[in-house]
Amino acid sequence: MMNKHLIIYTVMLMLSACGGGSTNTSEDEVPVADDPFQPIESTENLSIPNNRELDTYNILILGNSHVAGLDSLLTEIFAHAEVNKTVNIKTLGGLFLDTIVNNENIIKALQNTQWTHVILQGQKYSQSHTISYPTNATITWIQRAKAIGATPILFPEHPLANRPTDAAYVHGIHKGIAEKQSSCVAPVGLTWNEALELSPRLDVHHSDGNHATNLGKLLSAFVFYETITGESADLLTFSDTFPGDAATQALFGQVTSQAILENPPCEF
Repeated sequence: MMNKHLIIYTVMLMLSACGGGSTNTSEDEVPVADDPFQPIESTENLSIPNNRELDTYNILILGNSHVAGLDSLLTEIFAHAEVNKTVNIKTLGGLFLDTIVNNENIIKALQNTQWTHVILQGQKYSQSHTISYPTNATITWIQRAKAIGATPILFPEHPLANRPTDAAYVHGIHKGIAEKQSSCVAPVGLTWNEALELSPRLDVHHSDGNHATNLGKLLSAFVFYETITGESADLLTFSDTFPGDAATQALFGQVTSQAILENPPCEF
């Protein structure tokens, strides 16, 4: 048995004003211009730090309510996979990335710890696909992560229930950000689409049609496991501590590795 020391530090401030979802927008909203108070700290575009081979993973997760529970599932996956790593995970935020971009406490939490990976969720997007929201704040968080030697990983949200076109749309927004400021882009929504195409009755959406069930969160966690480690999620064996039966977990591993093969998250 490989030695593992898995420590979770979780601080979740749940977003209540808009139900904790992605941007709740409607067709009659007007386009949003760049906000000069959302800083881009530098024009420098550092390469993406490759921290896969480190003995210790210190993972910081920033985002809104869509990241709730991701830390505990990732910890379970690392333990089950017998990854010979010390793994520490902390979740901060509870709001969109532009809302917390000037939050001194969160900035200090990022800069005062030697994080190896920073997962960034909470880039606003239009559910009507008609509005372009500023990306300055997300770019700034990427810059901050790379400045401390951490691997930045963008988290495009899964599609809304019965809205598979959301996946490519949201993934495209995040790929566009990564083209401006180099970052990994985890193909979460694209993986969900592959899983739902093969098994349409998967119970991955909460009743609100927006948030993920525990089963849906497991699928997203598989994507981050492979993105962080470079190890194939398809090789993960069944665990009775995970949501879902053996067939579902096997499907999740297969679609995760296929989606990552087709959409490599990181260009180191």
